[in-house]
Amino acid sequence: MNAYPRPQQTGGTLIRNVIGLLQSRGIPLPVPGPVLIAVSGGVDSMVLAHLLGRYGRKVAPPDRITLLHLDHGWRPESATVEREAVRDLARSLGTGFLARDLEGPAVGRKSANLEEDGRIKRTGVYDELAGPGRPFLHVLTAHHRDDLAETVLFRFLRGEFDVGREGILFEDPPVLRPFLGISKEQIRAYALEEAIPFHEDSSNQDRDFFRGWVREAVFPMIETRYPSIRETLARYALERRDPVSDPETVGLANLLQAIRGPLNRAQRGELERLVAGLQEGAALSLPGGVQLKRLKEGWLIENADRSDRA
Repeated sequence: MNAYPRPQQTGGTLIRNVIGLLQSRGIPLPVPGPVLIAVSGGVDSMVLAHLLGRYGRKVAPPDRITLLHLDHGWRPESATVEREAVRDLARSLGTGFLARDLEGPAVGRKSANLEEDGRIKRTGVYDELAGPGRPFLHVLTAHHRDDLAETVLFRFLRGEFDVGREGILFEDPPVLRPFLGISKEQIRAYALEEAIPFHEDSSNQDRDFFRGWVREAVFPMIETRYPSIRETLARYALERRDPVSDPETVGLANLLQAIRGPLNRAQRGELERLVAGLQEGAALSLPGGVQLKRLKEGWLIENADRSDRA
């Protein structure tokens, strides 16, 4: 195989889109550290892994990529044929491979909602493996433009017009989502172009789940009148990059990141809520020994090693 293979038409479009999105969000390229790619065996994640492993040297060379397979304990094939498919892909690309078994929904339940339970458990593994002081710098996931559109609609239906209005963040440390500008149609076209094997999870079309209902019933109906609805909703979300809207809180979040490392979406949202309730002289203790104190003009941020005034 050519050491630097050139992608075909769809692959070229996808890799340029990924590189452009990463650069626009200030991610240094090549990424200065090992990365994980979360791969379930489905078409989205198999395409992301193949695209970056084969054509993504400007993002990360194969020897700095590890494919991560997580078994949720929902379906027996996840821990067998799907895991082996991911292992085989890693072997063919020359990347690393890592597998983890999550507690099934009957054990250590984190949420009454099955999808939310899985998300929380996945996040726990990501936080354990990636980020400052961890073996990997980032976890890349294959959330794409259609996922983004579905999430925006979901939040709207729940009345979440401000909090979480961005749908799915491109960066939610330690996670990066480089496919947010890419449609499901493009992903499937690449899988066909490169003859990538993948496994379909039947629950993705199950209308008992919100995403299955939206994907199979709601969007097809809307698209008869508004064919570009997915693109429109995704564009709306991508224009809202930060879940924190208050400028004062944005500045504090950025300064706190410089002191104690990246803040994820939940932490930044919680910071905004807490800051809004602090009166002059009040103090807020944060993880890592950091204390935030409201002054008459500005803030005092202190930890065991240093203090900074905002």
